[in-house]
Formats: sequence, C-alpha cells, structure tokens
Amino acid sequence: MERLFGEREEYESFLKSYENPPVRGLRLSLHRLFSLYGEDARSVYETLLSDWGLRALAGSDAAFFEGEEYFREFILDERRLLERSIRPGLHPYHEAGLYYLQEPSAMQALPALSVRPFDRVLDLCASPGGKSGQAADRLSLLEGGILISNEYVPERARILSSNIERLGIENAAVLNEDSDRLSRHFPEYFSRILVDAPCSGEGMFRKDENAISEWSPENVEHCIFRQREILRNAVSMLSPGGLLCYSTCTFERGENEGQRDFLLSEYPFLRLSFERRTYPQRGPGEGHYIAIFRREGEDGLLPGKTGRRLLRAGGRIYLVPDSMPELRGLRVLRLGLLAAEEEGGELRYAHALSHGENLPLPYLNLRRGDPRVRDYLLGLELRAEPSEIRSKGEQGGPDPMKEPPSFLSSFSFREGEKQRKLVFSQKDRGLMLLCFEGAALGLGRYRGGRIKNIYPKGLRRSI
Repeated sequence: MERLFGEREEYESFLKSYENPPVRGLRLSLHRLFSLYGEDARSVYETLLSDWGLRALAGSDAAFFEGEEYFREFILDERRLLERSIRPGLHPYHEAGLYYLQEPSAMQALPALSVRPFDRVLDLCASPGGKSGQAADRLSLLEGGILISNEYVPERARILSSNIERLGIENAAVLNEDSDRLSRHFPEYFSRILVDAPCSGEGMFRKDENAISEWSPENVEHCIFRQREILRNAVSMLSPGGLLCYSTCTFERGENEGQRDFLLSEYPFLRLSFERRTYPQRGPGEGHYIAIFRREGEDGLLPGKTGRRLLRAGGRIYLVPDSMPELRGLRVLRLGLLAAEEEGGELRYAHALSHGENLPLPYLNLRRGDPRVRDYLLGLELRAEPSEIRSKGEQGGPDPMKEPPSFLSSFSFREGEKQRKLVFSQKDRGLMLLCFEGAALGLGRYRGGRIKNIYPKGLRRSI
C-alpha cells in the first residue's frame, strides 16, 4: 500500500483511518417513497433527512417528483441515530423496503453507470442486492426498463431474491446462473452491465475480520483468474454503444488496473470512459475501485411503452413486464412480481404484491409508538376500529370487505391453448394493507374489528 500511495504521509493517513469505526450509508428507494399510502412523500423525505441526519453522498444523482428534488444515496449520522435511539436495520421503514443499508463507497459505482429509465441492465454478481436496488430505482417499468439480477452461489442468490422482494422491484428477474451460460443466452443484449466482481476484499478489513484471515497471495491470483472469466462473458453480452461497469472492494492493482488493462488490450472496441479509486482516509466508506467502459457502435435502444402479463410457474402467478426477455432454460428464482400463490388448491394474494404495487385496498396506517407495529411484524392478530380503516377504493369493483379484491381481474394467463382469468379464494375477503406512516408492510384480513395477520412467517421478528 505504501508503494501504491507513493507518499509516506498518505500511507500513514490510510493506516490511521482503520482506527475509526466504519461509516454506513443508506439508499432510499424512491419508487417506494413515491407510492406511500395517505402520507406526503416530501414530508416523509424531509423528516428522514432531519431526524436521521442523512447527508447526500457526493456524486449521487437526483430524481424529481411533482417538481421537487430527491436524492437517493446518503451517509448516516451515527451520533444522531444514537441520540434518537434509531436503529435503521431494525425499523419498520426497513421492513417496508423504503431503504437499503449499503457501504458508502460501494454506492458510488452505480451512479457512474448512468442508467437510463429504458435500459436493459444486467447485474452479474449481484448478491446481496445493493447495486441491483440502485439500478432498479433508476429504471422505469413503463418505459421498458428491465433488470436481470444474477448470483452464482445458490445461498447468496436466495438472499438476493429476498431483498429484491422487500424493495418491491417489479421489473427484475433474479437468476442463479453461471456467467458463461448467461453469455450464450444473451449475446450483445444488455445496454448496461455491472460486474461487482468477487475479489480479495481488502476494502472489507475494517468491517469484517474474516476478510483478513481469508486474504492470501494465492487468493489474489485466484480472484484475478475468476474476474477475467466473468469479464470475458460480460463483454460478450454488452450491446453496441453500451456501458460496462467493473468494480471491486480491494486495493490490489492486479484486480483493478490490471483488469482494466486486460479489457482494453483484449477488446479494442472498448473505451475507458471513467475510472476512480476511493480510500477510507479520503472519503466516506471502506474503499472501492470503479471503471466504466463504453463499447463502440451505435446505441439503438430507445424508450418504449410496455405493459404487463401474468405468467404461471407451478403454483405461483407472476406479474411480468412485456419487456422481460425469454428466460426459459435458465435457473430463475424470481420473475417480475409474485402476485399470487396456490394454497390448498385456491389462489391467494401474495405478500410481495404489497411491496411492489400501489394497491387499491383499504389500509390501516400505523404510526411510531403504536404497539400494533411491533405486533404486526411479530405475526400477532391486531384489533382496529372501523373508523381507523382508510380506503383507496376500487372504482366499479366489488367491496373488498365483502368479496376478494378484483384488481388483477384484468389480467389473464395462458394455460395450454386457453387464456384463463384469475379466480381468488373467498378467504381473501377483507384483504387490506398494514402500513407504517404510509409505507406498506404487508397484508392482513379484516373481520369485525380484528385483523388476521398474514405477514410471512419467515419475515417475522421483533424490532
């Protein structure tokens, strides 16, 4: 590292930075913020900024909603959180998918990729899902933007899928695939590709002691070999005019600039358009390497309007964008938005729907300090007065308190040669949303002052 910096003073500053605690970042999910129930998005945004001491990350781009500017990526003020007894990882807004906790320097890679609303994005080494979430929040389902979020390790792929569901991402598919198989399925298909490569992890030393024990010169060489294999496959999937982002959380030149030089020498049609190293002593975060490459050629991808369709896979019904590519033959863990599941031979609305859609359902909006927030997330039955239940209403549809909701009735799916409509169980009468200060946590069923809790058992916990 001393040779890398070239200055003794800079090297000593680098070493001293490891005496400080790690800095944490937070990425707001703006598509969730903009679809709150009964709450003003601007008010919630400004409350988070002031109460949590959020500071916009340098380089974070803004989005505009109803004429107001919103940033996505922030640095957490740990002192403010401690003073106010706020635990971001154990907070109802976290369970509702309103934000994702992410390492600050890692958050800088995706903004540099300049994702457009209509892009076809591949996150090739995606788990646990931070960068995929950043990409999805910049895409527009209505303009045809799609995300393929892939992870090779099965257990990590399941974690990725869970985070994609929590964040309510509707226009993504989660795959558990090898990059070589993907490259044969998607030749020159993606306009934006992210390779957050498996690496020797030197940037994780302050956060994770295991990263120190796992480091070795042999592991560095193994990582270099594996990274090149992944990069070769990634380049073959990049469309003309497209952008490839390569990033690592290590300081090894062979894994960073060495791979840059490999790409530029191996593929003369690639041009380096951006490069940055970050270090813990120079800014928030543990350190990262980012390089953006542009493929020569004309970018023919244009925004378009797209709809959605239902797709049945076993006992599950997914709501899938028409722009989603054919994935037959690949290991798919999640496709679009899980809308319904078969239970005892009957269709029931799925929990994932509550995070992905702005549903025309009655809802109970709980606030901080209300013990029912904790009870709901623990899976307990709730009580609520009829006057507390608000209604978004279904114009022209049945009363959801008397009949199962009908908002998916306009969709059909193919079964053999026939198109079939969805028919839901009568047990879904009284289906409603449980919200925390506007953000949907999940579903329940209302009967005579009581709410049957159907929050998934695997998600239940005390906060």
